[in-house]
Amino acid sequence: MKKILLALDIGNVCVRINHANFADFLGVKSLPEESRVLLQEYEWGIIKSEAEFLDRSMKLFDGKFSADEMIAAFNSILIEAVPGMTELASKFAEMNVEAVFFSDISPTHLRRTWELVPDICRNTAGGVFSFDAGAWKPSEAMFSRFEKLYGVPDLYADDRLELIFAAQKRSWNALQFTGAENLREKLRSLS
Repeated sequence: MKKILLALDIGNVCVRINHANFADFLGVKSLPEESRVLLQEYEWGIIKSEAEFLDRSMKLFDGKFSADEMIAAFNSILIEAVPGMTELASKFAEMNVEAVFFSDISPTHLRRTWELVPDICRNTAGGVFSFDAGAWKPSEAMFSRFEKLYGVPDLYADDRLELIFAAQKRSWNALQFTGAENLREKLRSLS
């Protein structure tokens, strides 16, 4: 029986996220525009180290926050496992699913993902990440990198509809993720 190759987003598919938590944690109304630029550069791999990202982020706030406070604030974006996904991931092997991450993410958040959902991470076979590809989805760089490393997936699951449409334009079978049960049912239909 052929394995089902699943391209699996992380944010709001495996781990619930809320970007507003970053500013809330720091006690500011909103993050400076420069902070969004830094995040993009970090998620695109332009900023190569967490230390550089933290240093530049702390400077935006005139040294008001320590590196530990800044990393805690940044990691507060990632909240908890999406309900049902840990259980579903534990069934991937028996469902004959090979899951591979396909995510816009920084190295810091990838490490935090491992801390929050280790069981999901252990049931995946690597991944394609924006910090390696130098771009976010739906860029050609992300999709081409995935196809080069793994081939066209049998299914791609993401919560963002615009990314589903982009994948479908590449002839990928794509599912807008609304919960673990809708993903489970779609995987069952492929077996």
